[in-house]
Amino acid sequence: MISLRGVYKGQRGAALVVALILLLMMTLIASTAIQSNLLQSRMTANLQDQAVAFEASETALLYAEEWLASLKAEPELTDYDGWSSGDTEFVFDSRSSSSSSATLKDQLEKLSTVDDWVARAKPASDFNSNKIARVYEQPKVSLELVQLTPDDKTLGYVYGEGSGVATFRQLSRSTGVTGNSEVVLVSEYRKRFR
Repeated sequence: MISLRGVYKGQRGAALVVALILLLMMTLIASTAIQSNLLQSRMTANLQDQAVAFEASETALLYAEEWLASLKAEPELTDYDGWSSGDTEFVFDSRSSSSSSATLKDQLEKLSTVDDWVARAKPASDFNSNKIARVYEQPKVSLELVQLTPDDKTLGYVYGEGSGVATFRQLSRSTGVTGNSEVVLVSEYRKRFR
């Protein structure tokens, strides 16, 4: 009878080494897949957070537009530099800004004045009693009268101060669910006052 013992003596550890190498490769592939999945989950969460912030900021602008649409006369105006925390007027008049006082849009571009802007802006709940859900902090809105185009006498409207088309710039700032996302939207709204 032929003995097979001598044939397998040199190959005892080879199968084990091949199996360990295959196991190591499968572990590397699995860990790469887990890292990729984790990265995709984080990106999805960040996009969702940004989408919530955008929608909240857009809703705040809509609330402010509804408030402006409900006005019968031009709102009381205040100067950006002359405003204090106790003032009830919150629609800023950029037409009368001095050379040292920039418009709100310019103020927002300076990082040192963002906190100053937030202190002067109104919460969206001041325009509409419905609170905006799922946000870290309620959105804030500021309104700025950019231009008042008086009515022309030939159009049949009352000519003079207070009648015409007013252009308002609205600035809205909102955060997302976690507070890590921040969206600032700027829009213009025109309204005719008679």
